[in-house]
Amino acid sequence: MTFYDTLGVRPVASADEVRDAYRRLARRHHPDRGGRDPAAMAALNEAYRVLGHPVRRAAYDQSLREIPVGARNGAPVRAAAPASRRAAPPRPEPLPPARYPWRLVIAMFVLGVAVVLLGVALYEPAAERPPDNLLGPGSCVVIEGNGDAREVNCVDDDDNSDDLVVQALIPIDAQCPTGTAGYRDRQGRGLACVPVDP
Repeated sequence: MTFYDTLGVRPVASADEVRDAYRRLARRHHPDRGGRDPAAMAALNEAYRVLGHPVRRAAYDQSLREIPVGARNGAPVRAAAPASRRAAPPRPEPLPPARYPWRLVIAMFVLGVAVVLLGVALYEPAAERPPDNLLGPGSCVVIEGNGDAREVNCVDDDDNSDDLVVQALIPIDAQCPTGTAGYRDRQGRGLACVPVDP
């Protein structure tokens, strides 16, 4: 007996016909209506669960079309089990573990090294900034003819003796430390104490 027989519909019945047949039979066989048989209601529920779902119904119809081996020998044919009760298909083989992308890592490393080397090759040091004319300790100065100290860029050459380095900047009425001479700041901020030649 197939699920179509249980619901009393033809195998070509539409989804609406299957639903209507189930509702009609469920009202008649429901256990709450006069002590009917619960097994009949369970059979109706299972039939509608399979036939009411398009995918399950297609699988069930396919199982009905299969010819059992016993039918070839003249043995009685037994209805195929519904698709929901068949053995599950075998699980696919597990995938191999993921491999680390070494080629990508090496390519990125080589690219990074190339960018750094190109940057070093194309690097040009920034032009030296002009002095800001604000004297402070460590500023290089030249002494002008009127006795004012004017800031200049410090030169690393040892042969340039005109550059003097300010040791301290003190108020005008104070005295420079021993070994230094005071020259007036052009900005009027005080005296720039620079080392004197021995």
